[in-house]
Amino acid sequence: MRLVTERELNRNFLLKDGDYKSTKEIFERIAEYIPDKKIIGELDKDKKIIYHTAKDLLQDVEAIGDGLIDLGLEGKHIALSADNSYLYVMCDLAIAGGVGVVTPIDKDATNDLFITLLNKCEADALICAHHMIDKVKEVLPSCKKLKTIITIDKKVEDYPTMSEIMEKGRTLSEKGYYHNKELDLSAPAKLLFTSGTTGPNKGVILSQNNLSANTINCLDSITANNDEFNTSMSILPMHHATEINTHILARIAAGRLTYINDSMKNMMINIKIFKPHVITIVPMIANAFYKAIWSNATKAGKDKMLKKGIKLTKLLRKFGIDISRKLMKDVYEPFGGNLRQIVCGGAMLNPEVVKGFGDLGIFITNGFGITECGPLVSMNTDTLNEVYSVGKACPNLEVKLADINEDGVGELCVKGKSVTQGYYKDEEATKQVFDEEGFFHTGDLARIDKKGRIFLSGRKKNVIVLDNGKNVCPEEIELEVMNNIDYAKECVAYIGTYGESEKEGICLGLFIEDEEVRGNRDKIQEDFRALNKKLPSYKQINYINIVDNEYEKTSTKKIKRDTVLSRHDGNSGIKL
Repeated sequence: MRLVTERELNRNFLLKDGDYKSTKEIFERIAEYIPDKKIIGELDKDKKIIYHTAKDLLQDVEAIGDGLIDLGLEGKHIALSADNSYLYVMCDLAIAGGVGVVTPIDKDATNDLFITLLNKCEADALICAHHMIDKVKEVLPSCKKLKTIITIDKKVEDYPTMSEIMEKGRTLSEKGYYHNKELDLSAPAKLLFTSGTTGPNKGVILSQNNLSANTINCLDSITANNDEFNTSMSILPMHHATEINTHILARIAAGRLTYINDSMKNMMINIKIFKPHVITIVPMIANAFYKAIWSNATKAGKDKMLKKGIKLTKLLRKFGIDISRKLMKDVYEPFGGNLRQIVCGGAMLNPEVVKGFGDLGIFITNGFGITECGPLVSMNTDTLNEVYSVGKACPNLEVKLADINEDGVGELCVKGKSVTQGYYKDEEATKQVFDEEGFFHTGDLARIDKKGRIFLSGRKKNVIVLDNGKNVCPEEIELEVMNNIDYAKECVAYIGTYGESEKEGICLGLFIEDEEVRGNRDKIQEDFRALNKKLPSYKQINYINIVDNEYEKTSTKKIKRDTVLSRHDGNSGIKL
């Protein structure tokens, strides 16, 4: 059966009155057309699923909106920092849809970073989890404008709770202030901070125009089938642009059911309860899932049987027959039994993992996005036939390459309605990323083929410039390591010095979880010398720095490259 896009499915239904112009309009329209449809599900304290309908969503968003405005927060900057929940989603979208400007902040940020971000976004108020109150009290004296603290879940001391605000808001919603409020669609609605993997966090301004355009980009790019096989599970932290803007909001706009996973530590427990058909994750989690599947099969002595099953299912698929779910039941069981699709983005994806999941009957949709673009830029829904590409740009976006080299690789640039107007109160940084034609320069290196498919190479800022003038993308080396060295848990390539003479060359920071393998330096040296023979001479690894524990990462599991050199030891590693 040919899968069609969400736009095609909803052209004469949810989109019959035209494209959504704001996030508030999304809630209003689904509440009108599918009021009793279950849209979001989450677990209560007894691990029972609680469902929220389209009508519930509209009523709750309006109650939050009117309640916060009654508290004096209209037009204010409101930071949001809490665990993933239905209420988090409603707060985020209610604020952006008519109260003021919402800034999601990582709840696990260090106190220093927390203070920095609260001051950078000029937060007047903070909605936080009850367990964060002690942290909030510590940072409060250092926050310039922050006056109002609200707990999103439980009552703590005299701080107002979101339930109290909603209760007041429901009485005010009858007057329809929030519902009837006219929005300035071009005004800032959301302020999202960049991940800070290579430098200071910058505040990305997104308006209702940007948010609604990104939603339409999603509906234009994401394929779907009937409701029976289309429930998803929200896993990524909600302060990340991908999770609410691209995953949850797009599914709400399409009238789809999404389950909310409360925390990463409960992911594998909750996935068995929700039994989703789709999950959205980052490459590191996808890699871990894939390795776990084969590790479990090997431990159970079923790896040979699994390989035979893959061969048989691949053969039968050529005749339109798919028995993978019946034949490989043990593979699907840890994921709830229904998993059919993994949507992945945020970093370069291992092609071997894409192909491997496809062989197992779980199809990966590989995309590319960046916060400044809303974030969705492109989506590859046909990874069975093209594992390396991140797909074509969304129909409403223009893309081009700047400073193209002899290999056809240049910086990917994007233009369109979902692209930010710039960084908050940082004109200099804004000027640096926009060219005269209005294209946003992503900082990502890529090539585009004749079919318009985008192939990423790595981040421009991460490029290693060698003495001979050659440019090397460290991500390409890291991908080769992860494809060929099965005991590598994580790695990061960089330029560094090593040995008594402090020779400069390509170094690899390597974390190996298995302590026995980690101590077998001869094996590691032998394996990496074999890998080097497969690489062009200028991309070969000169030195391996083995670390005892994982590298520091962002909340979306990207290694913070600006911290890598601090862990470099050029004397106790392995020369190649």
